[in-house]
Amino acid sequence: MEIRRTANAGVLLKLDDVSILLDGVSRRVLAYLPTPQEEIDRLMEDLPDAVAFTHDHPDHFDPNFAKAYEAAAGKSVITSGSAYVGNVRIDAVTTRHMGKADPALHHVSYVLQGSKCVWFPGDASPQQLKLLCDCPKPDVLIVPFPYVATEASIRQLQNYLPCKIVLVHMPARDHDPDGIWDMVTPAIEIFGQNIFCPEIGENLTL
Repeated sequence: MEIRRTANAGVLLKLDDVSILLDGVSRRVLAYLPTPQEEIDRLMEDLPDAVAFTHDHPDHFDPNFAKAYEAAAGKSVITSGSAYVGNVRIDAVTTRHMGKADPALHHVSYVLQGSKCVWFPGDASPQQLKLLCDCPKPDVLIVPFPYVATEASIRQLQNYLPCKIVLVHMPARDHDPDGIWDMVTPAIEIFGQNIFCPEIGENLTL
């Protein structure tokens, strides 16, 4: 499995010979970085087999990219339901956004099942992970920083070990006015070799 972080909270996942973009193009919001234009160009030159978004907040979703992808690929962006992409099954599970979002906000979390299982909760609250428990236990969890920012959330993630944890929704290390990197340092020390914190554009092989 290969994972490349392409956006504030998104990745390009390559699993079982298919590529799936999850929340993979974003715009700048506060300290959260946008997807660089060169990364967008790279995605449009080598189109993913599927594109999925958890919700339409700008730090997760770019409508211009979604329209361009649909026009170029002739495929719809996934925002709900279930689909097969090659041998990989994608299930969208309705979950609640962890912030003070509009109660009517459509938010889903994704479970991807192939030779490995990946959970991608988006901005669902950590407590919402229980809604995914009918699915196979994850080999990889791709989560935003609140999932590792408190003792309670760290204990919850420990229930899923030995899965690998990929941390997204992180600011740049050199522009972190809220001290988020300091918040997650204890978790990085606790999870050790099981946690990864890629920069935008960085590739992981898991």
